[in-house]
Amino acid sequence: MDKNPFIRYENLYIIPSFHCRIEFAKLVIKTFYKIYPDVIAVELPPTIKDYIIEATDRLPYLSLIGYADELSPKNMYFIPIDPGDSIIEAILLGKKHNIPIEFIDFSVKNYHPEDIKLPDDYIISKIGLQNFYENISNFIKKKRSEKDLDFRNNFDFNNRLEKHYDPEKNTNNLEKDIMREMYMASRLIELKQVYKKVLVVLGMGHWDHVKYYLSHSDKLKSINTNIVPNEFIKIYNVRAKDARFLIRELPFSTFKWVNFKKIISKEMLDTIESPAQLENLIDKFDKKYHINEIFFNSKEKYQKEFKEIINLHRMKLLFRYLRNLSIIESKFLPNLIDLIIASKNIIDDDFAWKVMKKASFYPFNDLTEKYETLKLSYKGAYDSNGRFIKLRRHHSYYYKENKINPLKTRPEEKYPGEWRKKWNQGGITCSYPPEDLIQENYFTYLRKRAIKNLKNKRIKIEEFHSSIKDGIAIKETIRDWGIKKNIYIKNEQMIQGRIDTIVIIFNKDTLEKEQYPYKLTWWAEHDMECDMAFYATNPGDYLIGPGISHVEVGGVLSIFPPLYLAPIFESYMDEKFKDTKNKAERLLKAAIIYSKEKYILYIAKNLPRKYFFSLAGVKHKDIIFIPLEHFSKESYKTLKHMHILNDKKTRKIAHKYILI
Repeated sequence: MDKNPFIRYENLYIIPSFHCRIEFAKLVIKTFYKIYPDVIAVELPPTIKDYIIEATDRLPYLSLIGYADELSPKNMYFIPIDPGDSIIEAILLGKKHNIPIEFIDFSVKNYHPEDIKLPDDYIISKIGLQNFYENISNFIKKKRSEKDLDFRNNFDFNNRLEKHYDPEKNTNNLEKDIMREMYMASRLIELKQVYKKVLVVLGMGHWDHVKYYLSHSDKLKSINTNIVPNEFIKIYNVRAKDARFLIRELPFSTFKWVNFKKIISKEMLDTIESPAQLENLIDKFDKKYHINEIFFNSKEKYQKEFKEIINLHRMKLLFRYLRNLSIIESKFLPNLIDLIIASKNIIDDDFAWKVMKKASFYPFNDLTEKYETLKLSYKGAYDSNGRFIKLRRHHSYYYKENKINPLKTRPEEKYPGEWRKKWNQGGITCSYPPEDLIQENYFTYLRKRAIKNLKNKRIKIEEFHSSIKDGIAIKETIRDWGIKKNIYIKNEQMIQGRIDTIVIIFNKDTLEKEQYPYKLTWWAEHDMECDMAFYATNPGDYLIGPGISHVEVGGVLSIFPPLYLAPIFESYMDEKFKDTKNKAERLLKAAIIYSKEKYILYIAKNLPRKYFFSLAGVKHKDIIFIPLEHFSKESYKTLKHMHILNDKKTRKIAHKYILI
């Protein structure tokens, strides 16, 4: 296996690349320090060279070079200044070591690159560039027709150039690609005659054709190298939070790559004794470890916020699901959408949000306002005047985003402290109605389940004599048929009474270590809602939107139909609840006092004190206990994690931030 990080053609050292992929940027570094080139040639048009150089000086801040053939464009071609791109890496190395940099591409008009699903480049580190390129090249050759090859052989550059610049005529993408490849080949012929070692970084789909013209230089004699400049060229700043729309890798991986290169440039180079040692060092940067870091960091934050443990079994399922997604897509490593889908399906949406936030993390943000900032999206960009600009990539080969993000978008703060400012304005707190509906439905489900369990406990199994009563007891009949051949029937006892009151205790929260200091009684806004009392974390500690706070509930009391529940947590009620030891017991006693029906449903980790069973008996009520572990955490999550709004006006915008 050829382990060289380049493909050699005479005195040209070629790195055919997929654009914006870190694996090819690694090859550029390996090749540069292995051969120390005399000149670097990159697949970019010379008309924008000064702008590209200026934009690379801004790194690690992200830039986007927009250019067009008209002064006030609505459509622009753009070149992302991606820290993980092989061409950008070559330019950075050339500037650092004072090596001449030549831009050898031909700037064509109205070029619309084709969306192509590329193979995973991660395998390069295992099989080498030469094997990888040969497989890609064979695939490309199979797709070419004989007609295309004949067209390339008889292509006249100057005749096509006149047609290309004629506004009344149009050239197709094949013609434009041939013009670019002929122009690049002609420039490389000039460079390899002047310089001893030429490092060339260009698109993988172009190298075969460029090599053809290098070996058939007679077809390049008629090339006119006069280039018409672009009418509009501009450097735009890109916000760090928009990095996922610009960078083709996971932004978190690109951030790690930027930091990794600092170590190489400052601390390691002086100690490197051979190219092989440098290659081993560069190969230590492995993107798969960043995926592990994303998940485990998200797991830690999720557990801290929701107080729910994601055990090793679920993490194992998550990684297995992610592996299977990658296999289906014929990839070695997943992309951002795969991470989100796996997180959403194995854990939940909240975990998926944390994964997306971590995977999209890119901290470098330019706040100087020296360059106009574009707000990016998948479809295009908005400038500072709110004008939408459609962006088309200069490079023709990139990963097509063929999946839609399954998570709904959530607006972010316009400036730090915006949400806090809105919250501090105060008001009468209220709930979010769609969330209330989910809670009420869950309470209804609990009431029906408790009554069903109670009925099941009161079923008597009897021998059949004259009436089948409530049906045949199939299990008991089959079990005894081989011995006595008796038929057994069910005799269901009638339940007198219903359940109107539910108490759910997630955490007792002792007074010695109070985790849920916020105590509130909420009254129903209409007949279809229940009265509630609960204790929770302080509203305002964790804001998810302007005037919208997430709280974690420690315990909740629900009474339906509503009866205007007394504010049981107020200080003047302390005398009435002096026999309770904590907030959980106060909720249970309130349920016993205010319930109108015979049965009270109590859901907790452990049984309440016997005192409360006696108290309920005095009030002619029964406590039905169901262990909390009988319910999945996902089922009661909406009760345990709810949202509080600082006023009713906030309900108009709450749907943008509370995603249910």
